[in-house]
Amino acid sequence: MRRDYYAVLGVAATAPPREIRQAYRRLARQYSPDVNFWDTTARTLFEEIAEAYRILSDADARSIYDRFGARPDALAAARRGEDVHVAVELGFSDVVRGTTVELAVARFSPCAVCDARGRADGDVCDACVGRGVRRGLDRIRVAIPAGVDSGMQVRVAGQGSAGPFGGPRGDLLVSTRVIEHPFFIRKGEGIHCELPISVWEALRGARIRVPTPQGEAVLVVPPATQAGQVFRLRGQGVPRPGDDAPGDLFVTVRVDVPGGLDARSDELVRELERLLPLTARGDLERYRGGTA
Repeated sequence: MRRDYYAVLGVAATAPPREIRQAYRRLARQYSPDVNFWDTTARTLFEEIAEAYRILSDADARSIYDRFGARPDALAAARRGEDVHVAVELGFSDVVRGTTVELAVARFSPCAVCDARGRADGDVCDACVGRGVRRGLDRIRVAIPAGVDSGMQVRVAGQGSAGPFGGPRGDLLVSTRVIEHPFFIRKGEGIHCELPISVWEALRGARIRVPTPQGEAVLVVPPATQAGQVFRLRGQGVPRPGDDAPGDLFVTVRVDVPGGLDARSDELVRELERLLPLTARGDLERYRGGTA
């Protein structure tokens, strides 16, 4: 027969925490083994008082104890455990290919002392204070699929906290944050980068080897390419979540112009200007004075 912890402390079942604490201190002084060294009865009472206070001073344990008191013939019903939230930081290459990370996860697991029942030998289990679960730190390997982005969640079913009294585990929710890459920028499903080319490559055209998330690709720059022109390399981006096929890479051209012209270089540039006359701002004339 389980003891009535309220009766042990001499308080009502509705007693507030302060009253329970005062009753414990008074009884602990009265039956302390230091005062009643040879009195085995007092020692037994002191142990009962300490056990009662340990349960009733913990809000969660007291709530469970109160439910047991209302239903002495059965434990509370098993229920699903809570989901556990953790965060992970990923490199850009991790989201290109996918990766596996090992995470330290604080979660509840079934109590081995009472076999998740919440009680042992008819009394509330000391190890889990009647919860049927104990909190611990576990290391869990989680597969991160290719294509995830910052702010997304990877759900791992059945790897959250164990449910009380043998209930099933909740899920593990892994929030991702992707470290920014110095060259590639992700915008939605596309990957963008800026490619510097020389003015000569822009004029004459060129075949340029371009870094891509998948490795490397050859970009064919046609003659007379303009600064800011965007080229699309299909299948050279990052896979979309849940899709093995890579997305596209968008390459924006930046034309670098040489500086520090000497007299000879200036003469050649002027000659080129005469050979290739260009009115770059001709269309702007129509907008003078705010007209269109």
